[in-house]
Amino acid sequence: MMIRYELKKVFASAGGELAVVLTLLLVLVSCYQAVSGVEWVNEAGEPETGFAAISKLRRAQKEWAGTLDETRLESIIRENQRLCATPEAQSKDYKQNDIAYGWKQGIRPVLNMMNYAYSADFQEYDWYRNEQVTPDQAGDFYANRTKLMTQWMHADNSSASHLLTEKEQAYLVEQYETLDSPFDYDYSEGWTQLMNNSVSVIMITALILGYLCAGIFANEFRWKSDSIFFSTVLGRNRAVWAKVKAGFLLVTGLYWAAVTLYSLITLGCLGFDGWNCPIQIKMWKSFYHLKLWQAWCLTCLGGYIGNLFFAFLTMWVSAKTRSSMFAATVPFLLIFLPNFLDNLGNDRVSKLLGLLPDQLLQLDQALRYFNVYEIFGKVFSAISLLLPTFTALTLLLAPIIYREFCRKQIR
Repeated sequence: MMIRYELKKVFASAGGELAVVLTLLLVLVSCYQAVSGVEWVNEAGEPETGFAAISKLRRAQKEWAGTLDETRLESIIRENQRLCATPEAQSKDYKQNDIAYGWKQGIRPVLNMMNYAYSADFQEYDWYRNEQVTPDQAGDFYANRTKLMTQWMHADNSSASHLLTEKEQAYLVEQYETLDSPFDYDYSEGWTQLMNNSVSVIMITALILGYLCAGIFANEFRWKSDSIFFSTVLGRNRAVWAKVKAGFLLVTGLYWAAVTLYSLITLGCLGFDGWNCPIQIKMWKSFYHLKLWQAWCLTCLGGYIGNLFFAFLTMWVSAKTRSSMFAATVPFLLIFLPNFLDNLGNDRVSKLLGLLPDQLLQLDQALRYFNVYEIFGKVFSAISLLLPTFTALTLLLAPIIYREFCRKQIR
């Protein structure tokens, strides 16, 4: 009953109702961006969007779906060579080039991987590199991935050679070498767009929830009802726990409602195809051994833990300072300040920033980074540290919030 009353106070206000509407609009806008982000270049070299374009792209990529073994790679390379030799591809007219580009859409994701696999340097990306690959090089496709990464780590002018310890370098090489290959290839734009737009959904939801949770404790002082609250029989025990539990249920309900709705609409429009492809199809350099569906589940879990942590931290600040306005700024600072510091371009600072809670809200980006940490002789990935650490800190914050609010004095 107490928990229901606390939730009613949150949603009964104009700000609470507006927050729910904004969350729904956020999800719908993100779904629209995801669906409209898929393009199909037609026979005239003009881009198309919409469900017809999605259907054409799916059909084109399905023709090449299967295991990317050496035989299939050779076929793709030969097809690419054939298309590159057409008058449209050789033309100086960009419109003709666009037409030739449209013919490659069924194999474009594989060609993008080839741009990385056959580059001269691990950090290099040449859009036209795939045009120089010959069928006899197909057998080097997977081996080059480890070879280029190893060369990059051992290069004297590489930041990795100075930033990573020997054990961290060995860990990354092992992750590359033990990755299952050959890869499965399939149309997977649904999962790609799902993760590409997830940061806005998860991060803005964290800000909205921070705003809603900021008033759960502080509003008692703003409304001058703290004297009544603390003078009741259960005011300093069960009533306080009810507020903590209400915050937990608020985050859990709103977050998973937003993420579930976003996932179902996006995948419903773009398709669930490619769910079992490795994330290297989209994130060639990633050292994590995950399928696309696993990466999305991990992204959602990280976002949930991050939202809970920011919400509980906001509630603690509001209980400590008695100010909902000040507490609501906490998520903003902890989310945007690391992004500012990361722009300083210092590799060591960037590595430390990889362990801050804002990373939980953008795990799809963390999957691309080489953030590994040697602790007591054992190497851990950033994600393997972030999830348990901030789960523990969130659980620890609950009794801290309770104790902080219980000992407040009536003014």
